[in-house]
Amino acid sequence: MGMAQAERTAEQTRELILATAEVQLRRYGYARTTISEIARACKMSHANVYRFFKTKADVMDAVVERWFSGIEQALRDCAQQPGSASDRLQAYVLELYRLKRDKLAAEPELFDAYLAILEADRTVVEHHLQVLSSILNEILTCGVKTGEFQITDLSLATEAVSAATLKFHHPLMIRESADQPMEKQAIAVVQLLTAALATRKI
Repeated sequence: MGMAQAERTAEQTRELILATAEVQLRRYGYARTTISEIARACKMSHANVYRFFKTKADVMDAVVERWFSGIEQALRDCAQQPGSASDRLQAYVLELYRLKRDKLAAEPELFDAYLAILEADRTVVEHHLQVLSSILNEILTCGVKTGEFQITDLSLATEAVSAATLKFHHPLMIRESADQPMEKQAIAVVQLLTAALATRKI
């Protein structure tokens, strides 16, 4: 074991493995990225990689979770920004759309690798969707407390808003509409939703 490797903390080693896995995904795609290639690129043994991740699937899940974590923090910021609940909802939908659209534009190979990972393991997706639902619920709750929204069933309203804005954040739909900017459409949908939430109980 080299001195540099010996001096790395466990967290630094884990981050190195994940950063290297991202590079391998960009270069080779999901199917051709292996633990062997990741270990070789990290200049460490297979055994050392397996100390942190039991399988390739575990590595891939952690890579996706890093991406999702950044998205989730940006959306929490939207939910807590000054302004009305309607403003926050619009900021949330636009930010979620732009983050995924920009990832596709900047790193299409990595975006496709993410899609392959998500199709292979729904667990990481379900957790991400739960976090998004929680943030969305927070925005709607704020609107209820201020009297801006007439909502009696927050859970149902959260599901309805999420379904109505699905095309602006579902990875497959983002890829299919990559050449069609959708900000104006997203704003129009949010305006319709907020108008309905303000005048009709759900």
